[in-house]
Amino acid sequence: MKESLQQSQIENNEAKIDRYKKTKDKLLELFVTKDSEQKDEFYSEIRSFASAIGLDPESIIEKIENNFTLENAEEFVTQSFEALKDLIDKVIEHPKIFEDMRRERIIQRSGNIKLSELMYYDIDLENGIARIHIAPKGNLGLSVIIRSFREGLNELARQVKKDERIKEIQAASWIVASNPGLLERAGFIVEGPIDEKTRAEHFEDEKRPISWAHMSRESLLEKYLF
Repeated sequence: MKESLQQSQIENNEAKIDRYKKTKDKLLELFVTKDSEQKDEFYSEIRSFASAIGLDPESIIEKIENNFTLENAEEFVTQSFEALKDLIDKVIEHPKIFEDMRRERIIQRSGNIKLSELMYYDIDLENGIARIHIAPKGNLGLSVIIRSFREGLNELARQVKKDERIKEIQAASWIVASNPGLLERAGFIVEGPIDEKTRAEHFEDEKRPISWAHMSRESLLEKYLF
């Protein structure tokens, strides 16, 4: 029992260190790039999370926004992190709640269409491609991921049936790279690693190998339209 408690404390400390580092890295990125879209997305997430636990999101955002007048990056990160610390600690204390919220936020972004608990897609109309994605799984087990994947493909087949513009389904992810057999059993043709240009444009922050796979419209409908 004592060893189990110690292990839990170690894991909690590791989670806190990791979350603190990611937050500081994000703050530094915002300070350096001054990217308005990234800043808006960051503030939107603060509003969502802080409101859910009774913190005042606007006071947090105001402090961070005022810190952009600072000239020193390290000072900006330190002061902005202090403004966020209470919120970050709550996120660490209740990981499942915030993982669920983050997952739903990703799925609900403009242009994304939800298919299942974890799966969504967007459409490249110019090329007739439906691109499927798996939202961050958090602590969900493999069985949940596989079930959500199959449910998503069933729903995608129903939607593709109604949309003659979609001619092909594509997937690019670390999941394709690490589980090519899963994709092949699902009816996809796995092509292997993505090129460096695609990685730089769409997977800049992902350190794991990324592969891509595809399936024709006809194969999807034949296999998943019930």
